[in-house]
Amino acid sequence: MKFDFPRTFGQDDVKDRLARGLASGRFPHALLVHGEPGLGQHALLLDIARILSCEGTAHKPCGTCFPCRGFDASALETLHYLIPVTRHDKPKTGEAEGEDEGPEAGQIDELAEGIAAWHAAPYAYGMPEKAMVRMSQVRELLGRLRYAEAEGRVRVVLVPWLEALHEETNNALLKTLEEPPRHVYFLIASEHHAGLRQTLLSRCVQLGLSPLPADAFQAAAVTLARQAGFEPSPLLLPFAERAPGVYVALLAQGGERLLEDAQRFLVAAAADWRVFVDHVSDWPSGGEGMGHATRLLHFLLRMLRAHQVLRAQAPAAASGDDGTPGDRMRGVADGYRWTAAALARAGWDEALVAPLGAFEDVADVHAFAAFLEEAHRAVRDYSKPSMALTGLFLEYEAKAARGAPRAEVSA
Repeated sequence: MKFDFPRTFGQDDVKDRLARGLASGRFPHALLVHGEPGLGQHALLLDIARILSCEGTAHKPCGTCFPCRGFDASALETLHYLIPVTRHDKPKTGEAEGEDEGPEAGQIDELAEGIAAWHAAPYAYGMPEKAMVRMSQVRELLGRLRYAEAEGRVRVVLVPWLEALHEETNNALLKTLEEPPRHVYFLIASEHHAGLRQTLLSRCVQLGLSPLPADAFQAAAVTLARQAGFEPSPLLLPFAERAPGVYVALLAQGGERLLEDAQRFLVAAAADWRVFVDHVSDWPSGGEGMGHATRLLHFLLRMLRAHQVLRAQAPAAASGDDGTPGDRMRGVADGYRWTAAALARAGWDEALVAPLGAFEDVADVHAFAAFLEEAHRAVRDYSKPSMALTGLFLEYEAKAARGAPRAEVSA
C-alpha cells in the first residue's frame, strides 16, 4: 500500500513514520502534530484525514472513491471539525447559561468559512484573534461520535489548534481521547506545544515538525506564494525561518514594506531617543495602530534572529581588520562590512545589508531584544501604541546608560 501526502511540503521523516503506522494497521486514535507556525501542521492533518477516509486498495488517497470526492468538496460527513470561533454560545429560551445543545446559526456560518479556508490554503490558515472552541461544539461532536462504533465507518475529528480549547472543553474531551470509539481518529495540531496541559498530551501520540532544509523551503515558499497570487520576494526568505506558511504570511502582510519600516525604526532607535519619539509619534491610534505596531515588532524580532543566525554562521566576519579575534562591528561608518561579509557567506540577498546592518549600530543587542519583546506584549494594552513604545524605549535607554545586565534573547 502506498500513501501520499500531496499537500505537505518536506517533513519526509514524519511522513515515513506515518506511512509505517498506517501500513501496520495500528495508527493511533489520537495524534498530535506540533511545531512552530507555518511548518505544515494543517496541511499534514488534511493529508492524514484524507488517507484515513479513503477506500482505495492500492494507494491512498486514490482520488476516485466516494470519500475522496467528498473530501475534495469539503463535504464528507464523516469529517468533524473543532475549529475555534469568535461568536459566543448563547442559551436558548428557558435554559441556563451553558446548557445549549448545539452551535448558534452565526457560529455555523463561521465554522463553514473556517473549514473552506483551511481546505483552500492550509499553509495560510490562521486562528482568528480571541477565537476559542466553544462547549456547544464539543457537546455536539460527542453526541455524533456515540453512533460511530455502531455504523462501522471511519470518522475523523480535526482539531487545528489544541491551544484553542479552554479548561472546560479540554476536560470534556479527555474521556473520549482516552477511550475513543472504534473507527474514530482525533488529528490535532498545535503551535505552542510547551504550554499545553499534560493530561491531554499524555493521551496523544506526538509528532514534531522541523524547519525545512534550505532548498526544500525555498521551493515550497515560491510554490505557495504563486498559488496565493503573490510575487515571491527573495528579500523575505531569511525572515520566514524555513517555514513556508510564515513566508506566505509575510507576503500577505506586505513584507517588503515591513522591512523598510523596520530599517527606519532601527535607524531612529540607534540615532537618538528624540528621533525615535518623532518616528513613532506619527503612528495611528486604536486598532489600526496596534495592528501596525504588532506586525512591525514581530518582524523586528525576526530580523534580530536572522542577524543572530548570521553571527553564528560567520563568526570570523566579526574579527577586526588585523585578524585578531573580536566581536567588533563598526556599523554605518564602516558601510556595514561585517553584515555584507556574513550575507555573502550565507548566500542571502545582498540588498539586506542596510536593514540587517542597522543592528550593528545598536549598542546592546541583547537589551534591545528584551525591549522589543516587552514592547510586543505592551502595545496591545494601549489605545495609542506609540505611547507604550516611547515609555519602554526611554526605560531601555536609561538601563543601557547605567550599564544594566544584559537580558537573554528568547528564541
